[in-house]
Amino acid sequence: MGKRSGRERPSETGAGGRIESGAGGGGAAWLPILLAAGALVLGVFAWTEAKQSKTELTRRLAEMDQRVLALQNDVAKAARAPQPQQQGPDPNKVYTVKTEGSPTKGNPTAPIVIAEFSDYQ
Repeated sequence: MGKRSGRERPSETGAGGRIESGAGGGGAAWLPILLAAGALVLGVFAWTEAKQSKTELTRRLAEMDQRVLALQNDVAKAARAPQPQQQGPDPNKVYTVKTEGSPTKGNPTAPIVIAEFSDYQ
């Protein structure tokens, strides 16, 4: 090994007088560009997906609003419609039922009588 002189050898310097590394020099200069391009592609993909999702959600919300309005109209129509006539006995009327001769339980002269009608067929 000899002493180095103050002058550089021409084979060690590149253009502009800077010293280059051994294998081709500047090998990692493309990496930031590649990463930026990848990030840009992923960003565009995410943006288009978000835009499609927003469009789909807006469409579905509009459909749901229409269904809610239709249900509100149905409820309003049902509230305005006349109630059907009640069929069967009037629950507010007191009916007299003859229970003489029927099997009974309890005091036969009680002021209130509960009569049960049943069919065992």
